Amino acid sequence: MFLLVFTFALLVGCGPFEEVFVEEDLLERPQAKRCSDCHTQIYKEWLRSRHAKAWTSEHFRGESENYTKTKCLPCHAPHQVDPLKKPALRAEFKEDGVSCIACHFKEETRSMHGPLKVWSPPHPSKKDTSYLSSQFCAGCHQETFKEWKRAKVDRTCQSCHMPSLGKKDLIQKFPFYLFHLAKPRTSHEFPTLKVRGEDIRLELRGSSLLFTNTGVPHNLPTADQGNPKLYLITKVTYRDGSTRIVRRIFSPQAKNALPYGTPRVVRLPAGEIEKVEVKIFRKLSWQERKELIKEKELLPAPQ
Repeated sequence: MFLLVFTFALLVGCGPFEEVFVEEDLLERPQAKRCSDCHTQIYKEWLRSRHAKAWTSEHFRGESENYTKTKCLPCHAPHQVDPLKKPALRAEFKEDGVSCIACHFKEETRSMHGPLKVWSPPHPSKKDTSYLSSQFCAGCHQETFKEWKRAKVDRTCQSCHMPSLGKKDLIQKFPFYLFHLAKPRTSHEFPTLKVRGEDIRLELRGSSLLFTNTGVPHNLPTADQGNPKLYLITKVTYRDGSTRIVRRIFSPQAKNALPYGTPRVVRLPAGEIEKVEVKIFRKLSWQERKELIKEKELLPAPQ
């Protein structure tokens, strides 16, 4: 009988009864690890993400000159993430980077926000559909957001960088997991996706090589502060047996990254071309070495 009453009270959200389970420290901006008490699997995913390392990575420490470049700091340890707004720098637990609390706790409602309607006795929760919009990412990823808007595609940031995991349990803590059905969940690893060969189209037109981003709905590569690079290495073989090597680097800082759907034209040295062998490498800002993403041989169109 007690179990039935207990279950009914939990399911209907019986006011004073529900308050028994409130954990007040959750509304005082705790460290990210505190959230793992209930959301164990989501926390483990986040730990593997670049967001978790946003403040502590050696690359960021170096690029920010040991945290003295103040304009870079707020997005690496934000106080509160809101759509289209650059966040303020958080005072506490900066080592948590872009943390659970930074994205989900809202000062104005003293509640945790997220894209799903959930019952959560340890803290107030509110459904907030802004978490499904690319605008949610725009406060920090401002340039990438502008590029995405120009691409005019249906895919959102979340479509690619928070891929669906199907229906999963949100909570692993007893007894709360007993009163929750699995819900649609997305990855909190926020993967930095590797460009596929089919995302880049290569065409040889006369002595011009056309190089087009056809698969990534923002510039390729993209960054607000870092400087990832694409390396184009082209070996041109002429009918007289001679060869020439043409190299190009594309990056956000050089302002020549590949926009979605618009070709970049690389002029090749004049001559009767027999074939063109192309290799494309990428190097993310924090990577030490380039990695090959596409290799293709092109032949001139028949005369």
